[in-house]
Amino acid sequence: MQYVQPSHLYTRLIDTIPTTLSWSSSNSSVKGDPKKSVKWIDGLRGIASFLVVLTHLARAWDYNLFSPRDNEDATPRILQWPILRIPWQGRIGVTIFAFLTGYVCALKPLKLSRAGDTTGAFVTIAKSAFRRPPRLIFPATIALIISWVVAQFGGFIVANRSDCWWCRYAAPDLEDSFWKELLRLPMNFLSTWTTGYMAYDDHQWALLPLLLSSMLVYITLSATMFVKFRYRVLIYIGMMLYFHQDATKNTETFQLQAVYGMLLSDFSYNKALNGWIEDHPRGRKMLTIPLTVFGLLIASYPGEHPEWAGWSNLMFKAGQYIFPPEVNIGKRYTALAIDLIILAIFFSPSAKDFLSNRLLLWLGKQSFAVYLIHGTMLRVVLCWMLYGFSGQPWEGSEARTDDQRDWIPIRSPGVVAVSIPIWIGLVYLLAALWTAYVDTFCASLTQKLERAMFVEDEKTPLPLPATSIPMQTA
Repeated sequence: MQYVQPSHLYTRLIDTIPTTLSWSSSNSSVKGDPKKSVKWIDGLRGIASFLVVLTHLARAWDYNLFSPRDNEDATPRILQWPILRIPWQGRIGVTIFAFLTGYVCALKPLKLSRAGDTTGAFVTIAKSAFRRPPRLIFPATIALIISWVVAQFGGFIVANRSDCWWCRYAAPDLEDSFWKELLRLPMNFLSTWTTGYMAYDDHQWALLPLLLSSMLVYITLSATMFVKFRYRVLIYIGMMLYFHQDATKNTETFQLQAVYGMLLSDFSYNKALNGWIEDHPRGRKMLTIPLTVFGLLIASYPGEHPEWAGWSNLMFKAGQYIFPPEVNIGKRYTALAIDLIILAIFFSPSAKDFLSNRLLLWLGKQSFAVYLIHGTMLRVVLCWMLYGFSGQPWEGSEARTDDQRDWIPIRSPGVVAVSIPIWIGLVYLLAALWTAYVDTFCASLTQKLERAMFVEDEKTPLPLPATSIPMQTA
């Protein structure tokens, strides 16, 4: 009997789905399993992307979760308690992405440098720095164009008429002519990579600082290539202290985390530290448990109205002494908490094993695609599921975000309870397709660009120092 052969689409999709959802992807009893030395990073990335989705769901339909209680006199709900409130109140996901940028971008250059292959390290930095912008810009631009097309066909009308304030705020309002919309598209592309603003999907705001953070990593690696390890660590710490006192917006979320990622990436090759971790299980538990608990408590700091609870009000007052003036205290506490939690993971082989399970690795593989598409999916597909497709009943012209009027009400709690899990599954299904096709296409495009623009003999390493060899100018 001849069976139907799976289509190319089906085959590519299946390749992105884990064959099993077991908690362990290999033999966890093997100490120092090299396959797991970096896998935990992908698992952590998967958790971060999922937390971003949960945060935006809470921001859209239960913004009170960002406060320690619904109002000053109310009893806190369970999901508003310390630690339990972390997944819903935001901030953590993007901060983790910034740390991962520093950690991953530094791994290979540091490995080559420590092995004495400084030429190979410089080549790796040069190639990685060249590839980084197109690998971010190409898929983000495709996502922008898709959101723009959806907007032209009225895909955001329901969101703009819903009783969800944040959906109305984040959904784009169209210009009064198609010509203006055509002009608006390239202007949004430009603003995404200059100011971080994109009208059709404001979730892309983080891409520019993430790109800049990666360039900070490459510059720092180049500048410290010949510096001894102990002095390189001092440089990392000095940079972190500098960014800690810098009151510039989002410095703690991006630059500080990127440097911290470099620090731990460098320590991951330190034989003495790795030996201590392997040989002292009791000592590392005494270290990791307090770090984790303290980090989770710090990460619980509410984004809104910290004065409404005694524990958060105490943290608010302490923040006046810990952090520079005129900064976002919530983001500062989140950055500190993430650093403590990741340090605990770094010292815990068990935590790395957990983060290396196949489910989290699969989530990590789809993380960038999820980040790019979930915003449009939320304001279009999920709003259709929760408010209907038509955007009716509606009277009069389109209203502004803050207008006082009768917005379309959300459907029953039962519909919401069924719709959100289905929508999350749909997001990850489309993300898997995006990873299999769009991301692969963008990677291929980047490779073609690299082959076209790099000098023909770039594979032949130049001697160092190359002071007598003129730089290529054509």
